[in-house]
Amino acid sequence: MTKRLAAASLLAPSVLALGLAAAPVQAQQPAPERPPLNAPRDWSETLRTDVTALHAVIMDSHPGPYDTLNPEFRAKAEAGLAVALERAETASDAGGWWWALRAYVASFDDGHVQIGLYDPNGFPTRWPGFLTAYRGADQIVLTRDEADADTPPVGARLVDCDGVSADRLAADRIGAFRGRWFLESQHVLLGDWMFMNASNPWTPEMRACRFEADGQTRSWSLNWRSIGAEDLAAHRRKTSARGDYAYGLTTLDDGGVWFSAPSFNGNPGSEAHTALTPLMSEMKTRQAELRAAPYVVLDLRGNGGGSSHWSGLIAQALWGDDWMAAHSLPPIEAIEWRASDDNLKAVQKYFDDWTASGESDGRIEWARRIVEGMTAARAAGQPYWRDGADPEPAGTDRPAPTQMMRGPVYVLTDSGCGSACLDAVDLWKAAGAIQIGRETSADTVYMDVRNNDLPSGLAEIAIPMKVWRGRQRGNNEPQRPARQFDGDMTDTAALQAWIRTLKTGT
Repeated sequence: MTKRLAAASLLAPSVLALGLAAAPVQAQQPAPERPPLNAPRDWSETLRTDVTALHAVIMDSHPGPYDTLNPEFRAKAEAGLAVALERAETASDAGGWWWALRAYVASFDDGHVQIGLYDPNGFPTRWPGFLTAYRGADQIVLTRDEADADTPPVGARLVDCDGVSADRLAADRIGAFRGRWFLESQHVLLGDWMFMNASNPWTPEMRACRFEADGQTRSWSLNWRSIGAEDLAAHRRKTSARGDYAYGLTTLDDGGVWFSAPSFNGNPGSEAHTALTPLMSEMKTRQAELRAAPYVVLDLRGNGGGSSHWSGLIAQALWGDDWMAAHSLPPIEAIEWRASDDNLKAVQKYFDDWTASGESDGRIEWARRIVEGMTAARAAGQPYWRDGADPEPAGTDRPAPTQMMRGPVYVLTDSGCGSACLDAVDLWKAAGAIQIGRETSADTVYMDVRNNDLPSGLAEIAIPMKVWRGRQRGNNEPQRPARQFDGDMTDTAALQAWIRTLKTGT
């Protein structure tokens, strides 16, 4: 059988402000002092310096600039830089700096090119007394200031604002600063930004909007004003598609088994690593029960990725090595690592950290090979180190393996599933699992992020270091469920009742 290359996003997201995937945390070192966001400075020059540095990191260490299968990458990077530098001519405050950087990052349409603020307080926010979010294809009012009678009612559907359609508004006001607006997951997760303005000077506040309610369309004048962080958070909870999920392995009343993993973070000491390590042992101990269960649910709600190490262990516990060997995904043709000095230092640090923490020999050896390969590529002046698949050995035919799972295995996904969460869905569906819930997010073939501070010290960026060749799932292609759940994805009891109907057919 062809060797499947290491198909893992090595590190899982450690969330900074606005969703930055961070590198392993060095708990022994105190956090460096960061300049406050509200300190006076020349914001025009700050934006110019930071975006130029960000562009330089992209060109130095991202796989894209040398990717012959993505010839538009360089032009896209240059075009995004030009827009940001033009905005730097008029940027006069922190909001102008931040949202110009966000737009540049969004222009790559890549969830692994990311940026996050260090200041946890973020920016002051204004709203017109209500928030909308996507329900299906429409922006619907989901929460409002009940003390303000001059706001559209809950349930009203947005038609347009200032003569611009709701779809165009969303693309301009949200998609342009978040990227990948063609994905359902981006609409679900970020749609409530339509009527929030967090100091973004590049999106003027709308003056009047039309809403449809009870079969009638009416125009509403908007009264924009400040909203405190606590009040805003309370309103956003009413629009959110995110829930608070715990790790666990639970046997339900009907004998079904529910496994929940809201993250696949692989960093030693992380919450996910601490929770998943004993859960993997528990799955082995309870393997007979899992395989005899009427059904098993692999709950990935809230899981934004991490390390594919975990999904491989779960597959092994459920289906076994023989079944997975016979039902594995087509092997990745190759992985090409961008052989820059900073990428090499990042992987060397993984190797050092894993060696010191007693991580598995397989992961340590994996990092060692990459370090050696990138070192050789650097010495030869090559932009990539190519980790190619082994040739198919002769005489590997085996008897058909026995299906060890008595009942169906359901993979429950929501719109936040990305990176190594997507790897898990790929792997488990190939083994025979049935995806249910909602469409996932998507990722490009650029993987394994590392981090850089921007010169201002106000923000951190993450960029991918490798590119997959020959991945079965396409670039920025989501995984779509066989059975879609149209209710509240955060309602576990409702989901469990619904899944019972899938099993019984009622």
